[in-house]
Amino acid sequence: MEFTSGPKAGDRKIFLSSVLSDVSINSVTGVFGANASGKTNLLKAIAFLRYFILDSASEKPDSKIPVEPFHFTEGAAERHKPIFFQLEFEYEEKLYRYELEISHQRVQFEALFRKDQRFRYLFERSWKPAKGDYEFKHQDIGPSKQVAQRENASFIASAVLQEHEFAKYISGYFKKCYVNVHLYGRMPTHDPESTNIIKATNYFSKHENYLNTAIRHIAFADTGISDIELEPFKFIDEEGKEQSLLLPMAKHQVEGHDYKRPLMTESRGTQALFVLLRYILPVLETGGVAVIDEFETGLHSHVVKYVVELFYSKKTNPKGAQLIANFHTDYLLQSTLEKYQIVFTEKDPDTQSTEAWRLDKVKGVARNANNHYAKYHAGAYGGIPNL
Repeated sequence: MEFTSGPKAGDRKIFLSSVLSDVSINSVTGVFGANASGKTNLLKAIAFLRYFILDSASEKPDSKIPVEPFHFTEGAAERHKPIFFQLEFEYEEKLYRYELEISHQRVQFEALFRKDQRFRYLFERSWKPAKGDYEFKHQDIGPSKQVAQRENASFIASAVLQEHEFAKYISGYFKKCYVNVHLYGRMPTHDPESTNIIKATNYFSKHENYLNTAIRHIAFADTGISDIELEPFKFIDEEGKEQSLLLPMAKHQVEGHDYKRPLMTESRGTQALFVLLRYILPVLETGGVAVIDEFETGLHSHVVKYVVELFYSKKTNPKGAQLIANFHTDYLLQSTLEKYQIVFTEKDPDTQSTEAWRLDKVKGVARNANNHYAKYHAGAYGGIPNL
């Protein structure tokens, strides 16, 4: 899956600069396709690498690595051939490439490269069955021989636990990523539910700058809300003890009078925007990456467009954050996304495998055609339900 484009993409603000002179980076990439076409699986790969690099060393040493083979092949679960991942990412004006080959049992190969004049390894380890151990080499990352070579964990995650300075530096990139998918699919972290609203409220209470920005966006989205205040609410729990929690109160101005209502009584779309902004705003401020499945949950298509375009503005996205998301709002195909930013998925009915392609790879597609929406619905690009 590509998130870059060449010089032909033009100079629209929808692209970010790169350390490579002839490359631009998508600030937004949208994945479209029918239900069960494999859209979520594309995002799972990124989510898995984030988990593995940051958190795998916290698992028990005998735990299996949570990856799955392609099931619709006879004997696949028993054979479980190693799965190979490769991710290129830019961090503080340096280009890195991370490679990983794993099975349920162990890491077969893991390496991190940095591009100077060419890609040079920073660390590399390969499993040697005859030795029952890893062959490990490293350079330019400081003392590393004492880092545990765990079979079910990333070298980076293990090194962070041992306060390895370079590993902590690299993990900083992945800590700025927000994902809402895991091995078994989508996590409901930004669904407009009471628990998520309370979690978002607690977060905003500790980050007033994000709260003020969220209020501004919510008011601009034409919800009738002029302000949101966080107020303590006391209640008696099941054990008879007094407890307190913060609740967001939406303020409305009607004919010169102020009225307050709990945000829980507002529309589902308003609640959804409140919770989504809790995750989007930190990514925009830090220049991270948001990887979101079913981005538009509860949101009107125009609000989806508004939030997506926050990634286009230098004012709201000063550090070059990226959004990679699955959408059902094909309204974005009309003018919001160019062909370099559009990925379609389709499932082969015979093999049940997923094919994904970026729109610029389709022959004859104009760079910034306003009729992508019409052609998509006409079936010219594929990626639509066969009803």
